[in-house]
Amino acid sequence: MAVASGEAGRQGNDGRVRVRDFLRHDGIALDSPDDRLSLDDTLMKGAFLHRELRRGLVVHISDAIEERAFTATSLLPEELSCIFFLEGSVDLSIGDRRFAFQADRGAARGVAIMNACPEHFARASRGRQHLRHLVVSATPEWLHRDALEAVADTKGGARLLRDHLAEHRWTLTPRMVELVRQIFDPSPLIPELRDLYLEGRAVELVAETMAAVLQADRSDAGGTLLSRQDATCLQRAKDFIEAHTTEPLSVETIARAAGISASGLQRLFRASENRSVFDYVRNIRLERAFAALSRGDAGVQDASAIAGYTSAANFATAFRRRFGIVPTAVRVKD
Repeated sequence: MAVASGEAGRQGNDGRVRVRDFLRHDGIALDSPDDRLSLDDTLMKGAFLHRELRRGLVVHISDAIEERAFTATSLLPEELSCIFFLEGSVDLSIGDRRFAFQADRGAARGVAIMNACPEHFARASRGRQHLRHLVVSATPEWLHRDALEAVADTKGGARLLRDHLAEHRWTLTPRMVELVRQIFDPSPLIPELRDLYLEGRAVELVAETMAAVLQADRSDAGGTLLSRQDATCLQRAKDFIEAHTTEPLSVETIARAAGISASGLQRLFRASENRSVFDYVRNIRLERAFAALSRGDAGVQDASAIAGYTSAANFATAFRRRFGIVPTAVRVKD
């Protein structure tokens, strides 16, 4: 699953992805809150690569500035996605599930999602951010042919491929951090060797991802992997937060809705999100405030209330820390 929807494969020679470049791809639809957007307007600019390295194994690399907010929709095929964010954030929905990806300024983290059947896919960009991320995706056919034989827990691997929209997050091992670095910053290579270089590292990243997900080799993981029960409780908590963001929330209330103790809920959020429950809630509220500002539905004072702040100055500080810009820079201009 290419988080950037594979749109970068047709960017112009100047490294820009324009609206018309998106629309050249069959099956991709584009929407934007800016109704003045033209076919020649730039959505992203920077360095991109979207390439099938071997049948069923695809790498997507993006190191770009997103200049506008937009949503791209398409049909996502069956595949395992190994996702690594270095900078920026993106919101996705696959079928009826929502996912949020954000670079962690602390320990580097990976995310794996198995899409066991074709699903509707939507990728929403907030715009005005530096997005730097890597996605390695592999089809079930490739995994059965080239990967599962190398996994000690083959029964667990087979279950993983059937676990539709299961989400796994973990702290990267030092080796995975190095592999991601090498893909973004390769040694000088002749063009004929570049794909082979990328393929070797992509294959190793998939193998390391499956080992982390299946808990086959946790000696260097440095993080906590969630059990199926913990993952279910965590998702219940997130769904409850999404549905009650405008209401007063306590850890105890969220934990009760998720079917877990308050201390257990804090543990899950620390393990999975590397943040506290209320840091997560604050982030969701800030994202809603950003969306309201970008659509022109709210002024700064109203957006501050949406984010749960009574002080506009405190809101502006938190907003700038989260998005890198002040709230007044987001408001839609007449």
